[in-house]
Amino acid sequence: MTPIRADLHRLMPRLAGRARPTAVAAAVATALGVFLAPQAMSQTASSADLQDLKNQVEQLQRKLDRLQTQQTQQAQQAATVPAPAAKPAPVAAGNAPSFYAGPVRVTLGGFVELMAIDRNRNESADWASNYNTSIPYPNSHNHDLSEFHFTARQSRLQALAEGPANDRWATEAYVESDFGGAGGTANYNESSSFSPRMRHYYADLQDKTNGWYLMFGQNWSLVTANKTGIAPRQENIPPVIDGQYVPGFSWLRVAQIRFVKKFGDVVNVGISLENPAALVTSNATAGAPALASMFNNPGASNSFTAGNNSTATNISTDYLPDVIVKIAFDPGWGHYEVFGLNRWFRARNITPGQQTNVKTTGTGFGGNMLLPLVPKVLDFQAAILAGKGIGRYGSTQLPDTTVNPGTLGLEPLRGYQALVGLTVHPTPNLTLYAFAGKEQVDAQAYTVVAAGKTYGYGYGNGLFDNTGCLTEGVGTCAANTSSITSGALGGWWKFYTGTLGNAQFGLTDTYVKRQIFAGVGGDPATNINILMASFRFYPYQK
Repeated sequence: MTPIRADLHRLMPRLAGRARPTAVAAAVATALGVFLAPQAMSQTASSADLQDLKNQVEQLQRKLDRLQTQQTQQAQQAATVPAPAAKPAPVAAGNAPSFYAGPVRVTLGGFVELMAIDRNRNESADWASNYNTSIPYPNSHNHDLSEFHFTARQSRLQALAEGPANDRWATEAYVESDFGGAGGTANYNESSSFSPRMRHYYADLQDKTNGWYLMFGQNWSLVTANKTGIAPRQENIPPVIDGQYVPGFSWLRVAQIRFVKKFGDVVNVGISLENPAALVTSNATAGAPALASMFNNPGASNSFTAGNNSTATNISTDYLPDVIVKIAFDPGWGHYEVFGLNRWFRARNITPGQQTNVKTTGTGFGGNMLLPLVPKVLDFQAAILAGKGIGRYGSTQLPDTTVNPGTLGLEPLRGYQALVGLTVHPTPNLTLYAFAGKEQVDAQAYTVVAAGKTYGYGYGNGLFDNTGCLTEGVGTCAANTSSITSGALGGWWKFYTGTLGNAQFGLTDTYVKRQIFAGVGGDPATNINILMASFRFYPYQK
């Protein structure tokens, strides 16, 4: 072996070993081997050439040392700098997950609920209480029977689709459903109970430049209180478990078309045309001549007779929508609303030779407010609605009208609905609340003299018979409700929050007193206590 080759055999392992840390060094070593191979093979290289070659090798070796040192420093620096965070997926309000279907962002929501219901008197009402006629008097066997149920019917599915938007325009559609359909007794009285059950389904077009939106579909009535402005999904709903909420709370969920205009950051003005439905009651004393010459409710019966209330189907022959106008103020502390509504009622006198439509109107005025007494900790709210023909807007569903035997028309009943409440957030995972509410309706009594006898008609007539209200299974109990008063206490504990969503436990205890109008036999009261517990899992929210 020649001296040159021997030196190369000695140096090449050293170069290769030092070249391991980087691909650059490996490439240099490989290139060096290719460059030197022909010289190593030459048998005529001089000692000067060999010395020159050694010098070149030493220079390359020093360069490799510097490269190795730089690589080590860079690796140490990279270990101390955190990797950039991945861009989070788009999310919507409430930390619910979103995904894109083309240009449309879809946000899922809803919950799974197991509700436990314990009423000390039997209403057979499942997840939504009947705060009026189903609170039994002692004449009913249900007065001394309690009821207990498990139910999952209030479990909810919802989705928000936000369409393409630009600097001026935005669109969205929202759907929400539960399992509270009423089958053959479905109606539009306060919320659509047809199956499949639709709580909300609406779309809106927003002009962000000029501050207005147009909404159409099914949503909360404009009467329903808001937390801020007049924006969809900002309604101030009592956080109770009961699907009928609490007495004194004014609300509907109905088909409508709504226009809202915003003026600056303080004032919002809205008008809504909403699906009508008349709650009609008609009573008479025993033996009174029938009022069989009136046609109003083809979904239930083709005529009203004495003592025959409209049935649960109650698809009344309305001819105009309910019209509601609201003004909302957000001056910087608190939220305030005033509103008015107008309703139109119609019946037909079908007496031969007297056939004609009989029309009447109802009106109401009200207001809502929400005050953050301690920001993010303690809120106070109050609401009132008063007028004629407003019963359907209250949780207790007191009647809107009664039958006038003189005109054979629907006579609106005066009444009011009022609610006050406190909501406390002691910790981020705990919510406590207390509500007190009352709904009241005035009597509308008529008397008719026939064959020398006086008979009573209308609603809350002092001639109506209440003598049997306190005796089980015996006697008569007209029991026209005059007022419903209630108090509710409860809370929610969010006991789990994590990657799976959140889980909550809720408890509500509600006491309700039902008072009837005085009649023959007096005006006894009855009551009910409703205890509800709820386990809810929100898979889409933290």
